[in-house]
Amino acid sequence: MNKSISSNILIVTIIILWLPSMISASYAWTYGEYYGYGWFVPVAAAGLSLKRWNRLDQPRIEDGVGKWVFLMVATFPIILLLRILCYADPAWRLPVGLLSVVAAVSGHYLLFITRGWKASLSFACITLLWMSAIPWPTTIERWIVHHLTESVVGVAAEIFQLVGKPVEIAGDRLKLNDMTVEVTDGCSGIRSFQSFVMASCFFAEFQSLRITRGLFLFVFACIVAFIANLTRTYLLAEIRFVYGLISFNQAHDLLGLLSFAFSASLFYVMSGKLSENSKLRVVKTVNISH
Repeated sequence: MNKSISSNILIVTIIILWLPSMISASYAWTYGEYYGYGWFVPVAAAGLSLKRWNRLDQPRIEDGVGKWVFLMVATFPIILLLRILCYADPAWRLPVGLLSVVAAVSGHYLLFITRGWKASLSFACITLLWMSAIPWPTTIERWIVHHLTESVVGVAAEIFQLVGKPVEIAGDRLKLNDMTVEVTDGCSGIRSFQSFVMASCFFAEFQSLRITRGLFLFVFACIVAFIANLTRTYLLAEIRFVYGLISFNQAHDLLGLLSFAFSASLFYVMSGKLSENSKLRVVKTVNISH
C-alpha cells in the first residue's frame, strides 16, 4: 500500500469517525438555545486536522494496518447502535455524547498506532474543538446556567446598591419598588461561555499556542464574557427602572449584540497578542542559536 495514499486514508478516516456525532448534534444546533455555533465546528475541525496532519512526518502506516482494520470493524456496530438511538430520540444527549467519546478514543488510538503518542497528543486541542459542538449533559448545563444567573443578578444588585438604588434580589429577578427585571437563562451568559469554549480551542490550535497560553486565553475569554454580560444586565435593568418597559424591549437585542461583539473583539485581540509573543520568542531563540 502506498504511504501517501495510506496517510490520506488515515486522516480522512479520523474525520469520518466524527461525522456521526456531528450529524446527531446538529439537532441541538438547529433547535437548541445555545449551540448555533456548532455548524462552524465540523468545517473548522476538519480543516485544522488536515493542517496539523500535513505538519507531521509520514506515519508508519504499515505497522498498524491490522489494528486499524480491527478497530474499524469493532467500532462500526457501536456507532450504528448509537446512531439508531439518536434517530429514535434526537433530543437525547447521552448517545450523542457517547458517539463523540467513541470518535475521540478511536481517532487518538489510530494516531498512536501509526505515528506514536506524541502525534496523538498533538491532536488533543482539535479533539476538544470537535467536542465543543456536542450538547452538554443537561444536569451540567443547568448547573452552569443557574450559577451564572445567580452571579450576574447578585453582582448587578451590588452595583445598584453602590450607586444608591435599593434594588433587591427576588430569585432570578432584580426588583426596584414595583418594577422587576428577570434575568432569563439565555441572559445568564451561557451562550457566550459555550461559544468561547469553542473559540478558545479553535484559536489555540489555529495560532499554535502553547497549552499555558491556550488556558490563559480561555480564562480571559470567560472573564471578559462575564463582565460584558454583567454590564448588559445592569444597563438593561437601569433602562427598565428609568425609562420603562418599552425602552427596555427596544434595547434588549441591541445591547446583546453589542455585548457579544465587544467580548469577541477583545478575545480576538488577545489571541493575536499571544500568537505574536510566541512568534517573537521563536525568532529570538533562532537568532541566539546562530
